[in-house]
Amino acid sequence: MDIEEIKKMDHKKKVRIGLLMGILCALYWGIWYVPGNAAWNLDILTVLGEKLGETSLSGDVQNIVACIFITGFNAIFCAAVLFIWNGGLRKLPEFKRELTEFRGASKYFLMAGICGACAVSGTYLAAFNLSAGFAAIAGLLYPIIGTIMSVLYLKQKVSKRGYLSIVIILVGGITLYLGSIISGGVGGEGNLMIGLIGGIMAAVGWGFEGVFAGKALDFCEPDVGLHLRFCFEALFWIIVMVVIACTGVPIFSTIGEFLDPATFFIFILLGLSFAWCYVTWYKSFPLLGVARGQAVGSLYAACAVLFLCLFTGPAGALGYDDDSMLIIVGSTIAGLVICLIGSFLLASEDTEGMVSLREGRDER
Repeated sequence: MDIEEIKKMDHKKKVRIGLLMGILCALYWGIWYVPGNAAWNLDILTVLGEKLGETSLSGDVQNIVACIFITGFNAIFCAAVLFIWNGGLRKLPEFKRELTEFRGASKYFLMAGICGACAVSGTYLAAFNLSAGFAAIAGLLYPIIGTIMSVLYLKQKVSKRGYLSIVIILVGGITLYLGSIISGGVGGEGNLMIGLIGGIMAAVGWGFEGVFAGKALDFCEPDVGLHLRFCFEALFWIIVMVVIACTGVPIFSTIGEFLDPATFFIFILLGLSFAWCYVTWYKSFPLLGVARGQAVGSLYAACAVLFLCLFTGPAGALGYDDDSMLIIVGSTIAGLVICLIGSFLLASEDTEGMVSLREGRDER
């Protein structure tokens, strides 16, 4: 679907297709947490941890470096998957043109890539230090940022019902965070505070990314723009890892482990699930608007918790022990339900009067 095709659609068709894209996004996004959680148990992360342990870095800094490593290669594998995807769609010439001209759209996708880098690294920090389930639900706060910025920056319309949904989502986020704070994050392997900050990074990063992507998608086709976004993020992380390596930290010393079939398979799953999640997420923005597209995609948290419980068990998914089970499970379920209610109110809001930025400029 290009911009002109979307503009020719009637309102009901836009909503139907947009909702389908949002639901598919939630499924792929939820699945992504399973290989993301499994990656921590791979030999490549174990060997990296041993090598980092030989340095003078503190334990928390070592964990942050490991998160940077896995986030960087998550972006690289996504960029590779999208290269094949756009090659199959014969859109690589358009990708090359957008990249070399670096017009307004490319600049916005560069900012989206950096915001996405913040979000994904925050997710891994929250997952490692607390639990994958906490990381998934903490990210549910991102529609708050996306909605506020879509009003202030993209000039899109949100009703009183939309603002009410923001308050409800915020209450859900507070409920989730309180459970981890009260229990002391006992289920995690690292620092409680770093895990909580990681959850905030995920929400803020994805919220701002949606805004920048919504702006850029009025000028660029979603598949091409998405590819640009991941290439920029991959480049960002490569630069960061090179800088880290120049300080003497052996961050590249375990790359040979990617030849291991299990490691390569997990990272391929990461690339496929996250790339497809983003393909459908970006396609929902021109159809539903940033705020509503993000709200529908918020179903990912429920999908993530479900898939994680299925593959790792409830304790592995939510990160609790016998003493903290009641607090962690209770705050997680309550926070998830409250956030999903807020997201539903936002997603089901009438979109009849909403127009894209491109349409608004054309009318003027």
